[in-house]
Amino acid sequence: MRKLMNVKTALLFGLAIAGLSLISSVKEVEARPNFKKIWAETYPDSKMLVAKKCGVCHPGKTKKEKNDYAKAVGKGLGKRKQTDKKIIIKALKDAESMPSPVEGKTFGDFIKADEQPPSKAE
Repeated sequence: MRKLMNVKTALLFGLAIAGLSLISSVKEVEARPNFKKIWAETYPDSKMLVAKKCGVCHPGKTKKEKNDYAKAVGKGLGKRKQTDKKIIIKALKDAESMPSPVEGKTFGDFIKADEQPPSKAE
């Protein structure tokens, strides 16, 4: 009987540890995962997203830093936390035709060339 109690106690303790580890496991969460996913769907041949990840729009160390391309896309979104896929795609496509800081080139020219869109500060 005593051996059975030790087995039950060990099993209960093991389940408690497993449950706690599942609950407290660290998960990486993006504030707006749709942007990256929709960008990848909109430009499937681009290798820039793989190389730059969020750096396509956020070249700095924080997500608060945005390049001119991100600001151009942001103008077309209408609201800060846009989730409508059609509106996001339209904003991406509209930003393609906007002039970049490089004279005579649009943001779309850089995207088609698989290059990071520049900002005025660069």
